[in-house]
Amino acid sequence: MTGPDQPQAAASEHTWKRRAFHLCAALAIPAVAIAFGYKPAVYFAAVAAATLAAGEAVRLIVPAVNVRLLALLDAFFKPREKRSPTAATYLALASLVVLFLFGREIAALALLFTALGDPAAGIVGTRYGRLRTRVLGRRLGGKSVEGTLAFFAAATAVALGLWAAGVYGTLWPALAGAAVAALVEFLPIPVEDNVTVPLTSAAVMWLLWVA
Repeated sequence: MTGPDQPQAAASEHTWKRRAFHLCAALAIPAVAIAFGYKPAVYFAAVAAATLAAGEAVRLIVPAVNVRLLALLDAFFKPREKRSPTAATYLALASLVVLFLFGREIAALALLFTALGDPAAGIVGTRYGRLRTRVLGRRLGGKSVEGTLAFFAAATAVALGLWAAGVYGTLWPALAGAAVAALVEFLPIPVEDNVTVPLTSAAVMWLLWVA
């Protein structure tokens, strides 16, 4: 016999599986950049981006492949991703671009902001989000102030941790990047967060460090 709470429990389990997968995938490229340097990170990001993009093309062009893949890995797809590219593919492509444009240290920071800030915002916003605001009369896509503060807290922890580890020498541009990353994630920008957050925060940090 199935209870009324079983669909909700299954959906929650799928959400946690998806978050765990995306967290591991998002951490991979910045971890390679920090541990092994710029060139290995670029090679790794290029292989990941090419593999994911090719896989997306096949599954979206050939419906039978998509049906089979969703049957095997349904828990790892958001509903909107079942007929469109996944967040992981966008992040892999954005990672490659950020590495090319801004180098190892800034790219690692910006990608870690996304990797850790996004799940923090999702967990806190879902459980504790109460404050919902509007910009130009539009509700912010269901995002909450609490979730955004959690994103900023996680991103700030990343900035402080890498600064303490000596990955970079000046702290305040990284803190500014963390704030920008949280703001961009919060705003109703009609572009994938996994592209806008790392690119925008990396650009701000680059400008501040160069200046």
